[in-house]
Amino acid sequence: MSLEATMLVLDNSAQSLNGDFPPNRLQAQADAVFTIMGAKCRAHPENEVGLMVMAGKGPEVLVTLTQDEGKLVAALHDVKSAGEADLMTGIQVAQLALKHRQNKNQRQRIIVFAGSPIKESQASLVKLGKKLKKNNVALDIISFGTPDVDLSIPSLPSASSSTSSSAPAAPETNDAKLSALVDATSSSDNSHFLAVEPGPHLLSERIAQSPILRPEGGDDDMGGGGAGGAGGAADEFGVDPNLDPELAMALRMSLEEERARQNAAAASSSTSAAAALEPVPEGVNTQITDPTPATEPQGAELSAAQLPTSSEAMLQGPPENAPAAGEVEMGAAGQAEGDEDEDEDLKRALAMSQGAEEDDVEMGGAGGLDETVDEDEDDDIARAIALSMQDQGDDDKKE
Repeated sequence: MSLEATMLVLDNSAQSLNGDFPPNRLQAQADAVFTIMGAKCRAHPENEVGLMVMAGKGPEVLVTLTQDEGKLVAALHDVKSAGEADLMTGIQVAQLALKHRQNKNQRQRIIVFAGSPIKESQASLVKLGKKLKKNNVALDIISFGTPDVDLSIPSLPSASSSTSSSAPAAPETNDAKLSALVDATSSSDNSHFLAVEPGPHLLSERIAQSPILRPEGGDDDMGGGGAGGAGGAADEFGVDPNLDPELAMALRMSLEEERARQNAAAASSSTSAAAALEPVPEGVNTQITDPTPATEPQGAELSAAQLPTSSEAMLQGPPENAPAAGEVEMGAAGQAEGDEDEDEDLKRALAMSQGAEEDDVEMGGAGGLDETVDEDEDDDIARAIALSMQDQGDDDKKE
C-alpha cells in the first residue's frame, strides 16, 4: 500500500440495528473500522485514517485524519443508530475532509459502508463518481445486509407509452447503483466494490480477505474480488494477522525454526557424504595396480632368491635383523660389494662340494682293493680245503 489518507464513512441508519451481522450491523462496522485502520497504519508509517457517519441528523465528521486509534474508539462509543443514510452528501463531506489533509503527498481514499437502501438515482451517482475521479479520489464501497431488489419507482402507464414498443429499462438495484458508482470513480483499478451477504464469516474477515486491504501489485491468486474474495490479507498459513497477530507470529517463528533445523541437517549430511567419498580429480588413473613399490631395488630380490647351498648356511637360517625386501636401500658401491661377497661365498660352496665328491671317489677305490683281497683269501681257503681232502684220502688208502 502507498501513502494514503483514508476516510471511513459508516452507515448508522435505523437499519444498522439489524442482527443479521452479529451482534448487529453497527457493531460489525466498528470491528471492521479497527481492522482497516490497523492494516493502513502497518502498510505505511505516515498513513492516517478519519471517521464520519452519514445518517442521524446528517453526515458528520467524528474524527479527522489521525493515527491515534484511541480517538476512533471514543468516537464509536458515542455513535447512535437513527434516521436514514444520505450517501451522496456523506461522500462529498468525506472528500472535503480529505482535501484539508496536512500531508499533500498522501493519496485520497474513501471507504463507505452501505447497509441500507440507496435512494439516489444511478445517474446522479455516476456523475458523483466522475467528479471523484477528476479529483484523484479513490472509492471503496462495502455493501452488506441489503437485499438485491428493484428500488426504482414504477411509473403509471400512459396511452403513448402503451403504443410504443420501447424495451423496459434495467432495474436499479442497490448493488447495481453502487457498482456503477465505483466503476465511474475507478482509475487504474484503484477502486473496489465488495458485496457481503450474511453468513458464518464476520464482516471484518470478509473485508480483510478482499482487494480493499490487499497491497497494490499483489497477486490475484491470493483472493478473489467482489463478494467471493478469500485470502486477501491471510498469510501462507491461512491466518489473518489482523485478526490474530499472536497466532500468526507463533506460526511464522515455528516455520523459521523448522527451516533452520532442516538446513542444518542437510549441511551436516552433505559434509559427512563429502568426507566419506572424496572427489577424484580429473585426469587421475583409477585402475588398481601392483601394490609393490616401484622403487624397490632389484638386488634385494636377487639376494633373497640366491641362498647359500652349504649345510651350515642352511642350518643358520636367515639373519635376525635382515631388512625387508621393500626396505633395502643401497648405493651403487654397497650393491657392488654385496655382489662380490656373494660370489666368494658361492665359490667356497662349490669348492667344498667338489672336495666332498673327490673323497667319495677315493673311498670307492679303497673299497675295490678290499674286494680283491677278499677274493685272494677265498682262493686260499679253497686250496686249503682241497689239500685237507687229499690228505684225508691218502690216509684212507693207507689203512
